[in-house]
Amino acid sequence: MKKKKLDSFEALAKHDKQAAAALVELAHNTKAQPLEGNNIGLFGLTSTGKSTMLNSLIGSKVAATGSGETTMEIKSYSAQKFILWDIPGRNDEMSYLSMNYISFWKGLTRRLVLITTTVKENTSMMKLLDAIGLHYDIVANKFDQVDEEDQDKFRNQIKAEISTTGLKGVDHVFLVSAKNPKMFPDWLTMVDYLTGSTN
Repeated sequence: MKKKKLDSFEALAKHDKQAAAALVELAHNTKAQPLEGNNIGLFGLTSTGKSTMLNSLIGSKVAATGSGETTMEIKSYSAQKFILWDIPGRNDEMSYLSMNYISFWKGLTRRLVLITTTVKENTSMMKLLDAIGLHYDIVANKFDQVDEEDQDKFRNQIKAEISTTGLKGVDHVFLVSAKNPKMFPDWLTMVDYLTGSTN
C-alpha cells in the first residue's frame, strides 16, 4: 500500500475498493472496547485547536498547546462528568487503522471532529466513521476568527458541505471558540450535550 501511496482510508477506497470493503467488514465485526464512564474522543487535524478545546472543557491547562502537532499518541484526561481523549491529528492514516484502534473508536460515547474553515479538512476521517457506522459531531472551532457579517454564510457553508460530501453520521454541528468559550451560545449547548444534560 505504501508503494501506491495509499496513506488514508479515502485513498484506499478510491484505489482498492476490495481492500476498503474488507477493512470495513473487519471493523463492523470488531467489538467495541469496554470503556467505563462518559468517553469523548477529540479528532482533528493539526492546528484545529484540540488541546485548547480540551483545556477549556476541563477548566484547566492540562494539555500542551502550540503550533504544530502536539498530540503524538492517544491520551486521556479525566474530568468530573467525562473522560476526554486527545487523538493524533492524522487519524485516518493507514498506520492507525488497526482493529484495536477501531475498537477504541467504537467504545467512545461521543466523537467530536474538529474543523476550522471547511468540512473538507477532515472528510476522509468522517467517511471512515460513516463506513464503520459510527456517529459523530462536527465542531467548527475558532469561530471567533470568522468576521461577524460572514458567520451566517459560514454556518450555511458547513451545512452545504455536509450535504455535498454525502456525510451520513453527523449528529450535531457546533460553532464555537475554545479560546473564548462564552462568546457563542453553541458552547453551552455542546457542553450540556456532552455531559448528558441534553441529547
